[in-house]
Amino acid sequence: MYLQICRGHQEDEGGGTRYVPWRIDEERSTPDDSSLTRKILLFSQSLRKKKVGVTIDNTVDVLRGISFIDLQKKEDFYHLLKFNLVSHREEIKLFDELFERFWSEQRETKPPVQEGGEDKGFADQEGESPKGISKEGFKVDDREETSEGGATAEVFPLAYSPEEVLRGKAFGHLDTEELKQVREAVVALSQKMARRFSRRWKYGPKGDRLDLRRSIRRSMGYGGEIVELRRKKSKPKPLEVVFLCDVSGSMDIYSELTLLFAYGLQNNYPHCETFVFSTRLTRVTPFLRGKSFEAALSILSQRVRDWSGGTNIGAALRQLREHHGALLRPGRTLFLIFSDGWDRGETGLLDGEMRKLKRRVNRLVWLNPLKGSPSYQPLCRGMATALPYLDDFLPCHNLESLGQLARLVS
Repeated sequence: MYLQICRGHQEDEGGGTRYVPWRIDEERSTPDDSSLTRKILLFSQSLRKKKVGVTIDNTVDVLRGISFIDLQKKEDFYHLLKFNLVSHREEIKLFDELFERFWSEQRETKPPVQEGGEDKGFADQEGESPKGISKEGFKVDDREETSEGGATAEVFPLAYSPEEVLRGKAFGHLDTEELKQVREAVVALSQKMARRFSRRWKYGPKGDRLDLRRSIRRSMGYGGEIVELRRKKSKPKPLEVVFLCDVSGSMDIYSELTLLFAYGLQNNYPHCETFVFSTRLTRVTPFLRGKSFEAALSILSQRVRDWSGGTNIGAALRQLREHHGALLRPGRTLFLIFSDGWDRGETGLLDGEMRKLKRRVNRLVWLNPLKGSPSYQPLCRGMATALPYLDDFLPCHNLESLGQLARLVS
């Protein structure tokens, strides 16, 4: 059995016709119906392409909520998706347009049948793949479907797109075209992170305002009935974010994309400062703000004279503390270090500066691209020295790891 959600249509009824606006073919589906699950995953992916901030957790909430609604009712299905996938008022219009177009244009195609009634399977002949399926198993369908009026309509393939594959691909293995797509995704991710930092309210059991969004989402666990009221409270002071990016020779592969992440956040969140270091510290906040990223990189190549040099993490931290110590505020500062931990400086200096830094910030996070390797162990002396003082030690080698950072700190 497979499920198909159809657009509105006319049906004969006695001597006339009636309009049926919403219909699900075949027998009533179950919550774990694979066809519906694929379509919801694809719909979430389509929203992300339209720059709607849909996370994996949002999609999981939709799939969990299916068992609590009547799928025969379009309104119930619409509200389930809207409450879970839309986070901002400006996204509602995009959601509504895509919802109507997506769920009215979806088609579920049965596999071709050979003479005699037996399925051909995924390949007509050995070594060949059916049309629209790549040898790697991902559906590649760039065709345009022509409607009866001759206009072309966007086709939504029922599989993961190549963009999904890029999320898990290491930055060092990207080709030119993939790098371009990843840059766009990194900027979108940093902008979403900035929006979360900018929120003036946060969840609080004893908050003085009703959090309607969380209350409705919680109601999905009770069949749609609002049983528990969630509350929210105002944030006392804005979070201060400090980026410290390693631009030494060992980080060349990753420096551009980590700086792009900092660039996107800094230009969308006012309480953010960015520094780069190799053998010495350079404040680059004014070079990144209010310019295109290409122009900013051009300026950095001229101003940061030790780019792709050696690494002295301890000395960089001491310079930051001595000259920019006002940025370090206990209870308010999120301090992010992008580095592989390879350090040529004195371990005693690094240990002392990490201890002082830990006392002066709210949260200390280290992002290391080498941690993305399953066999990685923090054995180099710089990383081993810093590790005891960290609140979080995370990878930053691909889009998925940067998404993990965004979910963790916001």
